[in-house]
Amino acid sequence: MLRRQTIPILVTILVIGVAVPFSTPFVIVALVPLYVIAQRTLWHGVGAAALILVAQLVKMDDLAEPVATVVLTAAVVAAARYMVLRRAAGERERELLAEAAAAEERLRIARELHDAVGHDVSLMVVQAEALAAVTGDERADAIAALGRRTMGEMHRTLKVLRDDVELAPQPGLNDLGGVIEGARNAGVPITYAVEGAPRPLAPALDASAYRIVQEAVTNVIRHAGGAAATVTVHYGEDALELRVSDQGGESHAVNGGHGLIGMRERVSAFNGTLDAGPRERGFEVRAELPYT
Repeated sequence: MLRRQTIPILVTILVIGVAVPFSTPFVIVALVPLYVIAQRTLWHGVGAAALILVAQLVKMDDLAEPVATVVLTAAVVAAARYMVLRRAAGERERELLAEAAAAEERLRIARELHDAVGHDVSLMVVQAEALAAVTGDERADAIAALGRRTMGEMHRTLKVLRDDVELAPQPGLNDLGGVIEGARNAGVPITYAVEGAPRPLAPALDASAYRIVQEAVTNVIRHAGGAAATVTVHYGEDALELRVSDQGGESHAVNGGHGLIGMRERVSAFNGTLDAGPRERGFEVRAELPYT
């Protein structure tokens, strides 16, 4: 009921709080529907907070009360929006993990079909052809023909399974604009800089670099509390350097979490290095990926 009737409930609380002739903590009570409203959209939350402030000014008994009301309502709106962003980032992370798991499973099935089933069917065809050559039995020729058709169908199936994974368009560093814009839309003031002369990268390296930055920016959105952040892509002589730093707290999971584990695995695949941890102010992820 609270979620469906939050605005009427908030208005009722404010009207009663203003109408009663004695002092009541109606602002504290109004923070509950304010939190629910702010989870819908930021502007709804700001409007509801402004309505609470107006009611407080009408009922004002002390000059300090409006200031306290502004602080409380701002904190509630910020907490509500943070929870919304955290849930959205968690859902996106789950989607990415599910997509990666599905792709890995398709490749595993393709390998099993090729290595086990393909091997046995090939042996069946060879033996049937040998039997037909020795005995002239047409049934052996039919078995060999059926085996060859089965091999053809299996190869087409393998191609579909592999193409879905290997030929799907992979994002690269040129696509980081969408990641940066998404962070800004989430309320993170983020700066993007490219240092050095950009060079063509191997597709696997390009895609891994994109995923590392994407995951690091996701962690900034989830853990930095809206603090300013910087993304730097540096093209060195022998290696690509990626730096994602923020000026928030130190609540990132340094030793745990699928995000950092995934980044370490991607960096390790290219014999690179990853340094992730708190700095004098905020948190920084620094990855170095050799070109060769």
